[in-house]
Amino acid sequence: MVKKSNIEFEDMNLQIGVRLQIMLSEVSNPTVHYTTLIGFVSGEYLLLKIPQENDKPVAMKNGDPVVIRVFSGVSVYTFSSKVQAIQHAPYASMYLDFPGAIQKVGLRKAVRVKANLPVKIKSATDPNVFKMATLSDISLTGALVSTARPLGGAGDTINIEFSLRDQTSNQDVTIATTASIRSVQQSAGSTEDGASFHTVYSHGINFHDIDMAHQVILQNFVYETLLIHRT
Repeated sequence: MVKKSNIEFEDMNLQIGVRLQIMLSEVSNPTVHYTTLIGFVSGEYLLLKIPQENDKPVAMKNGDPVVIRVFSGVSVYTFSSKVQAIQHAPYASMYLDFPGAIQKVGLRKAVRVKANLPVKIKSATDPNVFKMATLSDISLTGALVSTARPLGGAGDTINIEFSLRDQTSNQDVTIATTASIRSVQQSAGSTEDGASFHTVYSHGINFHDIDMAHQVILQNFVYETLLIHRT
């Protein structure tokens, strides 16, 4: 990954409605919440929705220092700020200090994160016929698919379908694509209680054509998962 400093606010190209990560920075165990950019006045303040937890506003007060992260393109921007004011009417929102120092982190497309996502391996001749498997990890360009039986050999093509949460709409989105099997490895797996063992086939796959909208959702999933595990 590549870090850069001296980033200007305009470099982030933030659009109204973009989803942001927000964390209270002066707590013993910071929790990542999600909020939305409502507006801003350059050099003065940012206006955000108050994040929700269990359908209730997260407890925040004037003067609370926060850390904000936002995903744009293939980069993650991070900056510190402070709550200027909280208002609950007509909408739950908060004003933050306009950011000063902004950090930019560029992440490689090959960065993989743990996923543990269910995935359908669909028949090439009948889309209604499929096998369930697990995406053990995932990147912008491929994944590791774990199954009880081999799906094929290196160079074979498979049809897959899995779902990711779109942070913009807060809804699950189905991604269907073809992929090439790059490698197959065999290992021993066990049940959670360790009472029985079985063979696990791990397939390294490369995605083929994923449309741009789904690439953005996949990108955000990878980056957010990576950053959450670093906090």
